[in-house]
Amino acid sequence: MEKKIRFATAIRNFSRRKGGAERYIVDLCTRMAKEGHEVHVYAEHWEEEVQGIHLHRMKTIPFPKSLRLLSFAIKATREMKSANYDVTLGVGNTLEADVLQPHGGVHWAWFWKSLKAYDNPILWVIKLLGRILSPKQWVSGWIEDRPYKRGNYSKIVAISDMVKEDIIQRYKVSEDRIAVVYNGTDIERFHPRNRRYREEIRERHGIANEFVILFVSNNFRMKGLFFLMRALADLKNEGAPPFKLLVLGRDRKASYLRLAKKINISEETVFAGSTDEPEKYYGTADLLVHPSFYDACSLTVLEALASGVPVITTFSNGASGVIHPEEGRVIRDPKNLEELKEAVRYFLESGVQRPPLLQEGKRMEDYSDRVNFDQMMRVFREITPEC
Repeated sequence: MEKKIRFATAIRNFSRRKGGAERYIVDLCTRMAKEGHEVHVYAEHWEEEVQGIHLHRMKTIPFPKSLRLLSFAIKATREMKSANYDVTLGVGNTLEADVLQPHGGVHWAWFWKSLKAYDNPILWVIKLLGRILSPKQWVSGWIEDRPYKRGNYSKIVAISDMVKEDIIQRYKVSEDRIAVVYNGTDIERFHPRNRRYREEIRERHGIANEFVILFVSNNFRMKGLFFLMRALADLKNEGAPPFKLLVLGRDRKASYLRLAKKINISEETVFAGSTDEPEKYYGTADLLVHPSFYDACSLTVLEALASGVPVITTFSNGASGVIHPEEGRVIRDPKNLEELKEAVRYFLESGVQRPPLLQEGKRMEDYSDRVNFDQMMRVFREITPEC
């Protein structure tokens, strides 16, 4: 029988509602606790206690944001190190850990790639200067850099091949010190059987038989909604088949409503807001378009593929590494409207027939949350062979 692991990690908000790294850590820790491992989490806030997880509150300097991040990193690192755990996991907010798993990718890769989302050169300069003059940006970068430069970790886990390449380029890390473990998705919740919700969601939002293009994000600018809307307006003017753009997310929509009116796609654009039932929206969609400027490994793409929905995304999204040619298109530049239009047109003109690989949802079993958990546990056991 395998020995149970004494495990610790740190996350400022231990909450599934936050999404991203926060949701991942809650799920990972919950699974480990259920399997009998001793799990400790160092956090500023949590919504509720989870059975089997030891929560340790970190008091930080609340203001400014840079000192809050720095004080959390210092205190959490010190507390985890002093307790002598079998394995510690750092997700980009501690100064040291046995396993490093940067969920946001490489900070400095994000810093430059995400600036491309600002099309106006004046706005681009303003945003660049804002970041350069922001202590928070420099502190975030320093916290991330610290463990790599000290080199006292056992393993790096990159959540996509893109992130692995960014880590190698930025930190000159030997390839054999990096394991690639893609994000996992709940393949029972996100499954082609959710097509049964197609009529329910269409009725809810007044959609008839049009081809539904789904966009899912809480950051419309960074995920390329502006350029997607412009591409769709061009396709409409070129006589494309009827479509609806269904936008799911809680970002501000006022400027996009104005844009839709200006470029004459108000009738085709539906802002659905946020939802606790995203699986129903994937079941409704005929295509997901996620023209992101930077994503370490978008769960949105994995959820769509698991739901049997073809995907268009960019090479700046680590999740593009899992897309087979039959399942979608990967474009180089979300600003290139011709490239984006060509990709959308391919699926729009071929109708709602799903590619064979997506019809049963079997292929995404390799990217399930269970597979992700098993791969992470193998990494933990490799560096603690006595466990």
